[in-house]
Amino acid sequence: MKPLEGIRVLDFTQFFSGPVCTLLLSDFGAEVIKLENPPAGDATRYGKVMVSEGSTHYATRNRGKKSVVINMKDEEQKNLFLELVKTADAVVENFKPGTMEKFGITYEVLEKINPRIVYTSISGYGQEGPFANRAAYDTTVQAESGVMTLTGEAGGNPMICGASIADYCGGLMGCIGTLTGIIDAQRTGHGRRVDASMMDALLLLQENRLSTYLENKVLPKPNGNRYPAASPIGDFMCKDGVPVMMNVSTDAQFKAFAKVFEQPQWLENPHFTSMSLRAEHYLEMEAEVNRVFAELDSAEVVERMQSRKLVYGRINNYEAVVNHPQVEFRKSFVHAVYPDGTSFQVPGNPILMSGMEKENEYATMPLGSNTVEVLSEIADEETVHRIMDPVLEQVAEKTKAMYHRG
Repeated sequence: MKPLEGIRVLDFTQFFSGPVCTLLLSDFGAEVIKLENPPAGDATRYGKVMVSEGSTHYATRNRGKKSVVINMKDEEQKNLFLELVKTADAVVENFKPGTMEKFGITYEVLEKINPRIVYTSISGYGQEGPFANRAAYDTTVQAESGVMTLTGEAGGNPMICGASIADYCGGLMGCIGTLTGIIDAQRTGHGRRVDASMMDALLLLQENRLSTYLENKVLPKPNGNRYPAASPIGDFMCKDGVPVMMNVSTDAQFKAFAKVFEQPQWLENPHFTSMSLRAEHYLEMEAEVNRVFAELDSAEVVERMQSRKLVYGRINNYEAVVNHPQVEFRKSFVHAVYPDGTSFQVPGNPILMSGMEKENEYATMPLGSNTVEVLSEIADEETVHRIMDPVLEQVAEKTKAMYHRG
């Protein structure tokens, strides 16, 4: 049995940050009912890579969830949603703040219907404040949060991180907040309003650099692959033209590093006797490492580093990552499978847990597939068909047009 079995989540999320939150809840056993606006649904259903009537973007973030279409501008359909709230533990959304309020949906409204409900909103900057109503994407939040000023080559322009860290961290905070609220509701009988901000999540992500700035008011700058508080840290080129990323920070690590590469004079150099001194004289330190590595192939460098349990990593491209022995051992990629057999290989849940068998396949639902099934729980089937059949016909027409255009 999965730890969240019996938990029901109504999921209004779209794009990335919100779907990551509810994806993790689904992976741990929650019944996640994705509520999508007809006739097109989540925009990621029509992502860059599409096969048959499936999209890699949608499958990656929404595998394992049910799909119900619902138009909140239609009073009858909105009333069906409000009936569903009575059966749910949480509602999660990541619209721009104020969107749900336009439909008359607030925590206070949902709380009256179901006192145990947890209502989670994930947004760029939070539900209140001067930036609350600004549209936000991952890259713009990276810019506003200061992360970009830490990223890039020394002396170069600020750059975004290659991964969508603002979206992902916002989704993680939303997931933690939702779970915390559900646990409290089970204890007290009363839910919570959860407000997760991508901006706040990235501030926490930078806690080390930000806390230093708050103390000394010195603005940090991009350092490439270096870390300003210690050396040698970064990527160093080997004789065979293959770089190795390494992190030798503590004095104990540096002592082992000098010994395994047969450089005892490093331990006598007054510029290298402490972590802070090596950081101060990093150019001299890095020149020494480059001199030694220029005479060794990357395989020998790695072998020596591993012999002393030093910290290093190969700089892998995606081909190497997909075939990485640790990735293969942990079965880190899973299959998101549509009913017609279309299957996408996608990243799986990064958290393994005892008592949960590792899954390899997850059902991924076409838009609106579970609409009648789910809504028939809270209204008679005749009423559901009367209200929803015209909507589902529009969905079918739109889906055919989007996936088979040209």
